[in-house]
Amino acid sequence: MKAFSFTLSLILWGYIIAVLYARYVTPFVSGTRRSIASGEFGGTTGDDLQSKLLRVGLDLVFFIAQAYFLMGWSAYAVLKIRIMTHLPDAGSPVIFYLIGMAICMWTLGYIALREKYEGFLSILHSVVAMGAFATFAFKPQHIPVLYGWMVNIMGGLR
Repeated sequence: MKAFSFTLSLILWGYIIAVLYARYVTPFVSGTRRSIASGEFGGTTGDDLQSKLLRVGLDLVFFIAQAYFLMGWSAYAVLKIRIMTHLPDAGSPVIFYLIGMAICMWTLGYIALREKYEGFLSILHSVVAMGAFATFAFKPQHIPVLYGWMVNIMGGLR
């Protein structure tokens, strides 16, 4: 029963995050990138040095923001797994890790499929977030470095 409630709650949150992210964040980022590339933003032609620097700078800002948010989903999934595996009569932790990994990767994969490839930095955040799940699963002590606030809200790292 614990595995069922865990799966249901993670699917629900994963679906909400994936749909909202693909519906609101992805079009905003893609539209902003397109505006800068075409020269609509700032009155530049799109091929001059100022426009290229602006494009690279904005790509870095978007990468950092998107990677932090998506890695937060991976951290949440691992924290939720650890909470469930430390409950009495939880059973084998392997089941929770496999279910959690599948749902986390499904969510991140759904988001990645909705994004258009516009250069290496436009997809790197999805790859980093997928790798973050494995990192956080094997070394959960890395979670509080970036997401200490989440660890505190969820009751600590178990």
